[in-house]
Amino acid sequence: MPRIALHWVKSILLTLYQRSAITRDEIVRSTGLNPASVSHALQRLLSSGTIVKVGELKSSGGRRREVLKLNPEAGYFVAVDLERTRIRYALTNLVGDIRYRWEQELDVGMDVAVSNLLRGLEMVQRNLAPWQSSRLLAVGISCPGFIHEDGLVTAVNLGWRRFPLAEKLKEATALPLFLDTACRAYVQAERRLGCAQGCDSCIYIEIGKGIGAGIVTDGDYLDGRDHMAGEFGHITIDPTAADPCNCGKQGCLEAIASSSGMVRQYKDVSGLSAAGKDHVRLSDIFEDARKNEPVALSVIDRASKALALGLSHLIMIFNPALIILGGDLLQGEDLMVPRIKRGVSAHLPDFVRETEIRVTSLGLDIGLKGAAFLAFQNSLTDPKLMNKLCAPLTEEITA
Repeated sequence: MPRIALHWVKSILLTLYQRSAITRDEIVRSTGLNPASVSHALQRLLSSGTIVKVGELKSSGGRRREVLKLNPEAGYFVAVDLERTRIRYALTNLVGDIRYRWEQELDVGMDVAVSNLLRGLEMVQRNLAPWQSSRLLAVGISCPGFIHEDGLVTAVNLGWRRFPLAEKLKEATALPLFLDTACRAYVQAERRLGCAQGCDSCIYIEIGKGIGAGIVTDGDYLDGRDHMAGEFGHITIDPTAADPCNCGKQGCLEAIASSSGMVRQYKDVSGLSAAGKDHVRLSDIFEDARKNEPVALSVIDRASKALALGLSHLIMIFNPALIILGGDLLQGEDLMVPRIKRGVSAHLPDFVRETEIRVTSLGLDIGLKGAAFLAFQNSLTDPKLMNKLCAPLTEEITA
């Protein structure tokens, strides 16, 4: 039997991933493959159940065209979002729908132990049916901070400096593991599933315990020489400010506008820190601001102004079509987003007014969906995982 080329299947599955339903002709146009290659690969994917037929369309010539989609239950992934203020774990199906989830809250300053991560991986797998376990393909992890060329992770907000995260996890799980920076995972999720579909120039801003940016320009992700592009939170936004940052500087955007920075400011100004009352959450600040409490409003105003100034700089440098805001800011979207938009407009010259600013369409699950897509995308380049996904194919998928 002839073999199916891996790149045929990869192109087809990537096309199907972001389309709820598609015809053969549309697959040919989207992938650029010749009709014979598409037909051969689809025949095997249909026979294995990796994709399914969901209907038919009648063409003008009277010939019926099959409508196809990915079979969501053909494969599963474990997705992990190391989201600074909490760790989210999920079991997702092939297209990123969440089947089970488990979360672990993180205290400010709490280091993350590998044993905690392993417990989370176990929690989302413990109730799997045998047939689901047999279709479990890989683990995808979105991680804050940055990943060095040697795979070591530096995420100061998690207590990691050149930490061998992947190596430690691979020692304890047999599943293939794929790791990427959070902002890259988030912006890729938006481009595949969210409000940035079809957008080749966009920036995703994550506002949580830290602040990061995932930057896509002309369709390519901006990585940087040391994979540190997008460390947006560590720009000095106010040189006169005494706000301390985890990076060791003062006056960083992250120190002023991150969730932990806003909580610290609120406690300092209100006197709660001196009184030893440390149980303040960002949601408490937003609720107080909605009641017009002066300290809460002043903290939100300051953070919004700092973010607006920083975003205006990004717009002038990269000229994106779209900026997407996400993270803990979603809890106070009604308070912060209007302030940010007004501030950005005030900082930009009249000839730069076209960048759209939106809130993520994927909500708080964006990290899990990004991690799931990371695992899906990388699985498509591994013949062993592809043969597992496409079982019971009688033909071997080769590189």
